Amino acid sequence: MVKIIDVAAAIIHDNKGKILICRRGSGGSCAYLWEFPGGKREAGETMQECVIRECREELTVNLKTDVKYAEFFYSYPDRDIHFCFYLAEIISGAVKKMVHSEIKWVFPQELHEYEFCPADRELIQRLCHG
Repeated sequence: MVKIIDVAAAIIHDNKGKILICRRGSGGSCAYLWEFPGGKREAGETMQECVIRECREELTVNLKTDVKYAEFFYSYPDRDIHFCFYLAEIISGAVKKMVHSEIKWVFPQELHEYEFCPADRELIQRLCHG
């Protein structure tokens, strides 16, 4: 039986309409591919609490999360993932690269220029086309 992993991620936007994307480092699945910041939910956490904690740990920022933008399941060969993506904005802190190899602010229509993890590709289409 394949285990389902809960993952929450943030679609962080700024006042110019750009979205923060992060490039994974070496090792692990999706090495060097782009993703939205976030991570695995810990026991006792809500998905919103998870995305806020993960972004504090990975980027040293505090977020205000808005509505849930998307929720879906994606099956990798070795695991199934339940994703929740939240629209968010930074309310305090400065973005620092703690775990990613690169961080960029891009306009939604530029997202298709970056190679994202397979699970994010449908979301990229939705963001690029409004």
